[in-house]
Amino acid sequence: MAKDMEYQQLIHAGKWLRLRKLILTRTPLCQRCLAEGRTTAATEVHHIRPVEEAIAFNDKLQRMYDQTNLRALCHDCHVRTHTELGRSGREATKKRNEKQVKQVIKRFFEGKEGNSKGILGEDRGADFLRQGYDS
Repeated sequence: MAKDMEYQQLIHAGKWLRLRKLILTRTPLCQRCLAEGRTTAATEVHHIRPVEEAIAFNDKLQRMYDQTNLRALCHDCHVRTHTELGRSGREATKKRNEKQVKQVIKRFFEGKEGNSKGILGEDRGADFLRQGYDS
């Protein structure tokens, strides 16, 4: 599903695999199925607040390993959850990528109220990102 390289590294890390196993051991039944009156084995762990939508790596780490951000689901419920959230398919990926670019521009180049310089301290930064790296 996710194409973010940092997310891909985190999802294959030993720490995540151990946490995933712990969550599925503690919660062996799909939480969504139980809420809907069914009993199904949980086979996947869902991040409620998506890891790949965080901009800073530290934010990704926090979301990745925060047990309150995790939900044990069966495969069907995991797919259904992502579909309902609009996080499946090419169009959803395109929208997610556009949103991330806007967040980066706002955080690093536009700054807060009254300060157009942002963290990087350059007024031209947002234009640079919008135009690409060739300028």
